[in-house]
Amino acid sequence: MKSLRLWLAAAAVIAISSQPATSWATRAVGATVTGEITSSPSTTEIEVAHRRYHIEANSPATETARSFFLGQVVDLVLSRPGANKEPEVVSISAHADQ
Repeated sequence: MKSLRLWLAAAAVIAISSQPATSWATRAVGATVTGEITSSPSTTEIEVAHRRYHIEANSPATETARSFFLGQVVDLVLSRPGANKEPEVVSISAHADQ
């Protein structure tokens, strides 16, 4: 009985810890935008080609946004827009041609 409880607790920890990775792997993404950063990026928004994009909270983009600089060419991956909502940036990477 004790080993069954231990096994269930271990299974619960594994299931909870693997949940975010699973949700990002199955997330539907929208368009990809490529352009030059025209304003200093922050953790909440980035401006590319004079268009401002909101960065989705708790996405990989929030962690990498501050590592890019003004004038750098980047690729933005946008989420699909929800009902009455603009798409948000979920990923930012340096453009491959640089």
